[in-house]
Amino acid sequence: MSSPDRLLRSFLYAPGSRPDLLEKALDAGADAVILDLEDAVAPADKVTARRAVADLVARRAPAAACQVHVRVNRGPDGYDLDDVAAVVAPGLAALRLPKAVSAAEVAAVAELLDELEAARGLPAGTVGLYPTVETAAGVDRCRELATAPRVVSLAFGAADFLADIGAHGGDGYEPTLLARSALVLASRVAGIAPPVDGAWTRLDDEEGLRRSSRWARSLGFAGRSAIHPRQLPVIHEVFTPTAEEIAWARRVVAALGERSATAVVDGGFVDPAAARRARRLLALAEGVDR
Repeated sequence: MSSPDRLLRSFLYAPGSRPDLLEKALDAGADAVILDLEDAVAPADKVTARRAVADLVARRAPAAACQVHVRVNRGPDGYDLDDVAAVVAPGLAALRLPKAVSAAEVAAVAELLDELEAARGLPAGTVGLYPTVETAAGVDRCRELATAPRVVSLAFGAADFLADIGAHGGDGYEPTLLARSALVLASRVAGIAPPVDGAWTRLDDEEGLRRSSRWARSLGFAGRSAIHPRQLPVIHEVFTPTAEEIAWARRVVAALGERSATAVVDGGFVDPAAARRARRLLALAEGVDR
């Protein structure tokens, strides 16, 4: 399963009903590709899309340069276990679970994964889970979701969340601040990877994507979803620790070492808390394929 110290900056969606786009997505340069069986697929095409995604996972996931994830469907009684059973194969890194509100539903998927991995010869714990918080109820239960079995990271769906609470906030900064911060804190307490932000849907607004991504990173998010490969360079730019940040972190660690004291770095005082932040930044930077 993915390590909390592995920095995944970009998660590119590819519709399961478009086999041509599924193939291209794996070569687009994203850190992870989400083969989508949910929103991007019309109800009449669900079964066909499931077969196409399962085929692609089997053929290409083991040798893919990126992590391969699948977003499964959710019904009134929980997640579509037929989706799960169809796509679990060598090379599948994770499942994204939309509209997450119940840790018990997440645990049911985790239990099925235990059985599928054992039956298909996969190491136990191979497939991680990314519950996506998209409602007020999901935010309210995000600590339970973060500690559910196999959860690697929480994801946030801003558009659905804003619709759920009836907010009209332009870019969604103010109405989603509490929700986003709740996910960051829940993730940190649970010891999982930082949360993943949702997609920026205005393809022609590169500066909006950059501004929104910087804001999300400032809150503690470590990456975000993308709906088109052209968004990847901006996402990678924002969520990759810069050379200046890495140099600062190294100076802080060198100055403080393991001491429980303060030191002066770049003309300012730093303390053990700054050293912990610096070490986390260096650990994350080591996990980036630049």
